[in-house]
Amino acid sequence: MTQQDMGLDWEEDFQRLTPSQFFRKNKQMLGFTGKIRSLTIVFHELITNSFDAAEESGILPDIDIELKRVDKEHYILRHKDNGPGIPEDYITQVYCTMFAGSKFRNIQSRGQQGLGCSGCVLLSQMTTGKPAKVISCYKKNDEIKGVKMKFQMDVKNNTGIIMEKEEFHCEQTGVCIELQFKEVSYSLAEQGAFEYIRRTMIGNPHAKITFRDPTGHKYIFKRAANVVPVQPKEVLPHPKGVSADDLMTMAQNTKKKRYSSMLTSSLSRMSAKRVKEIAEMTNIDMNKRPKAMTFQEAEKIVDSFKKMKIMAPPTDGLIPIGSEQIEKGMKQILKPEFVTTITRKPVTYAGGVSFIIEAGLAYGGDSGRLVNGQKKSEIMRFANRVPLTFDAGSCAITEALKSIDWKRYGLKDLENTPLTLFVNIISTQVPYLSTGKQSVSPEPEIVQEIRQSTMKLARQLQKHLRAKRAAKEKEKRSKVFEDYVPVIIEEAAKLGETDIPEYQEVLAKVTKRALAELLGEKIEEEEEEEELDAIIMEELDEHGYVVDSENSSLNFEEEDEETEE
Repeated sequence: MTQQDMGLDWEEDFQRLTPSQFFRKNKQMLGFTGKIRSLTIVFHELITNSFDAAEESGILPDIDIELKRVDKEHYILRHKDNGPGIPEDYITQVYCTMFAGSKFRNIQSRGQQGLGCSGCVLLSQMTTGKPAKVISCYKKNDEIKGVKMKFQMDVKNNTGIIMEKEEFHCEQTGVCIELQFKEVSYSLAEQGAFEYIRRTMIGNPHAKITFRDPTGHKYIFKRAANVVPVQPKEVLPHPKGVSADDLMTMAQNTKKKRYSSMLTSSLSRMSAKRVKEIAEMTNIDMNKRPKAMTFQEAEKIVDSFKKMKIMAPPTDGLIPIGSEQIEKGMKQILKPEFVTTITRKPVTYAGGVSFIIEAGLAYGGDSGRLVNGQKKSEIMRFANRVPLTFDAGSCAITEALKSIDWKRYGLKDLENTPLTLFVNIISTQVPYLSTGKQSVSPEPEIVQEIRQSTMKLARQLQKHLRAKRAAKEKEKRSKVFEDYVPVIIEEAAKLGETDIPEYQEVLAKVTKRALAELLGEKIEEEEEEEELDAIIMEELDEHGYVVDSENSSLNFEEEDEETEE
């Protein structure tokens, strides 16, 4: 059978898709599935990019978001930040080119794919056909330049088409983008855009976000910390965390001239001594040129990594939020009765990928979520400071928290407790389960770390609840005395045929003494007597008397020979 018989003309029918064309047909891979989720992902992408840009320039993020409803499921989103701005020549690259950006490094980052902003523009264009509008103010030669631009994405060529452009007067740097969306929905539900902002502020207490919702209501999420997070450093991959394909990629892109120098410069914890061990184990000539490496050689080298004892990877490239900052964020948003936080020490998963688990627990106040008038517990999942609002069921964080026996910590009904559990995983390679980056793979080491950190916080909550119950019982017992003492005073006076003494004075003395005795505490008079006894005994001791406290007797102690002399 020929291709003509099959009805296939290779020249006309064979096509090569650009990234933009691919994601146009597979927008669910960007997380754009469902009306509520699609809008929340747009908020996520724009906020994340604003945070990254501001922090890299040492600026405390200040974001203003306005969402207007044009019609049912039709909105105009205006997002403005105070970051460094985008130079004119890069605007269409940032917003119209898929897989373009500055995040393709082994570094702790909120995003790693270069799909965020361009994905939002693509969704806008697909659902409304309207162009994007951007105002960018940036510094050039110590002068602030401004440009106002209207453009569309050329999906076929994965580039942008500028429709209008003009200079714009600016007084400070920043970017403002306006996009229109249809087939999306704004909701106050747990997975909606408002909840995304609320959670974002807990993981990023150094930011300020002002949000105007479609009803015109203005929410101001104030900054709880005034410190710009330290920027993470790029780190080299650990030998136990690379594959044969990774090694081949390194070999093709390195500028080194030998296997040995390529390994020591491209991998962490790799020394000349280690390279010599690898050569002995694999019988591979380490003086060969890297570009000549075969896949079989790469496999042998990776297998040798697995057999070697190699130090854990360096952790200076991981920058956690910090317990103090998490606590500030939780107090600012949740105003809890009790809060406790923890930042664990770095550990590794998959043999060579470092990660840090941070956790927080808030009880009472505005903690938890209000559902049909009932306060329910809530889990806030984060990865590198970014809230994970979807796919909770398959996430390692959910699995770890639900595996804990909460009853042993005094929580008989966890679901109906006003409790917020916060967990953040910090890593250069967060093991996401999908391209949507909303769920973390349940690696055993990650699950164990989450359990350990959360159980430690649960013990602190248990102490708080016990102290709270004890205080309540004490107050209850005291109330019993206050209720019955007046009756006893009155009846006792009648029996003694005397006048009823001053009510308040007797009440104060009786309740104080009775409550103290019941609780096994000392009243003020007894404390004063003990203090006086202690002073007397100290004086007697100084004058040479031995005090026998059990027999309440005093014995004169003879002075030694040295004293007599």
